[in-house]
Formats: sequence, C-alpha cells, structure tokens
Amino acid sequence: MPTQIEFNGMPNVRWWEFEDRRTDFGRINASTSDLPILLLAEFGLVYGNDWFVVPYNLPVGSLADIRGLIVNDVFGVRTLVRAAGQDQGMDWQRWSMFGLSARAEPGVVDSRLLLAPALAKSQEGDPIERVLFARDEISNMVWGIEDRIAGAHGLGADGFERATALSTWFQQRGPAGGAPPEPTDATIRYELGNTVPENWIPFIATREPGSARAIRLQRASMPRLTDAIPDSRVEPRGAVLRVGLDGVSPRQPYFLHQEQVLRAGVIVTRSFQRTRWFDGKVFTWVGRRKQNGRGPGAGSLEFDRMRSISAQ
Repeated sequence: MPTQIEFNGMPNVRWWEFEDRRTDFGRINASTSDLPILLLAEFGLVYGNDWFVVPYNLPVGSLADIRGLIVNDVFGVRTLVRAAGQDQGMDWQRWSMFGLSARAEPGVVDSRLLLAPALAKSQEGDPIERVLFARDEISNMVWGIEDRIAGAHGLGADGFERATALSTWFQQRGPAGGAPPEPTDATIRYELGNTVPENWIPFIATREPGSARAIRLQRASMPRLTDAIPDSRVEPRGAVLRVGLDGVSPRQPYFLHQEQVLRAGVIVTRSFQRTRWFDGKVFTWVGRRKQNGRGPGAGSLEFDRMRSISAQ
C-alpha cells in the first residue's frame, strides 16, 4: 500500500485547517546558489502532497529496473504509470537526483536505480594527498594547489617543499635566462613575466562546446624557467590532478565545471580508509573527500613588470 510522504510543517491539502507552526518556510534565507535549500522549499510547498512511498526491499548492491506501476483506484480502474521521460521527444538534458549516466552513450540517462552499499562508520587515516582549488580574481583563473602529495612510502609529503626541491634541482642543472645581460647604467629592468611554485597548477577558462557564453575550466601548465630541458612544462604530481596524463596516448585534457569551484574554494583530499562489513570482512581502500575551502587565492603571477636594479 503506498503511503503519502509527510513532514513537519507540510502544507495541508484541505482548506481552513491550521498547520504545524514549528516549520516556517517563510523564514528560509536562500540565495541563487543555495540549490539544495531551493529544491527543499519547492518540494515542500509545491509538490509535497504529490509524493508517495511504496516499501520494497532490495539487496545491497543491486540494480533495480522498475518497468512500471499499476495503480488500482477506488473505482476499480487500473492505470499503468511509467517512469517520467519515457515518451518520445523528452529532453533528458535536465537535473536528476537518482538518474545514472550511460558511459557508452554520452547524453543518455539510465532510469534504473542503483542501491549502492553505504557505510555507517569507517576509520580514516591522515590525508596522503590534499589539493586546494582556489579562484584568483586578479589572474582570472583557478589554481589547483597541491598542498600535500603522496610520497614514496605511501605517506603524505608537503607539496610546497617537494616543489621547491624539484625547482632547485632544475636550477642547478641549467638556470633560466641564458647568458647574463651586459652591464649597463640602467636603473630598471623589464621582465616579461614571473612564475609560481611548481605545486600550483593553473586552470584556465575555455568555451563550452556548442555554447557561445558558457565556459568550463581546463587544466593548463606553467613553463619551467630553466635551460636544462628546453620547453619543459610543470605537471601535477598527485593523482587528483593527473587525470588523463598517465597510461593514455595521446594525453587527454582535463576539464572542470566552473560551478564546482565556489568563491570560497574547494578542498579535495585522498586518504586510506578501513571498515568492517556486516559479514565481518575487512575492507581497506583509498577514498576521496570534498569540502569547502577557506577563501579565494591570490597567486603571484604577473606579466610586463619593471623592476629596479640595485646599485652594485
């Protein structure tokens, strides 16, 4: 038997009936970016009394395909209800909560329900990798800062220290700039540009295919200012940012949706995790966690600079 969904403060379907005052939808303070709050308010105020729950037990890790529901009303009429979007001409380029994407057919949505195994609690170790995605309004780009990378022993190492050591190694084998400039009596010097630490990976704005205004973020690379290896480029060293660089030929570009990197930034970590399943088996894996950042970033990237030359 289907049961209607109910919650505190739910609008009543009958008129002239007092509702529960403990839930005040009028005090919801949401902006245009608070998508979960807006969805909750729309569900509660508009579609709350249109949802029903039909209890049906499924095994963990199953993929369920509901062909349709047959509704038998009080008049004895049997109506077949199919899943939404099954008719011809339905545009599936929309937001869906439980829809699956077909990897073999991009743009096609699989309407089956995946009941993935969920954990109540797991043990998590220290992060072996931590990447900070920060917006730089001055440079008009997003930086992927490898704050922590996996070391040779599987433990996390400081990303800035590793980047400094690698940069020093290249500088010892061939400093940038070629031959030193001739001595002059000039007091200023022109520089085409500077660089950033090697653990800062840029993401530049590129146009979304098929759109004239939408943009997405593409992983780029900074030139390594050294004469040891001509045309050398800085590449990420962690697994989070090295998507498409290992094991594929040619190397694949890596894109991010710009709405994924908020103004406060995003922090992505990788760490070892361990849990015990209901049958007593122990599972260990490397998991990822995403959380909000601590604010926008300010890189030191500059172009067309005039620097003073100290008197010798």
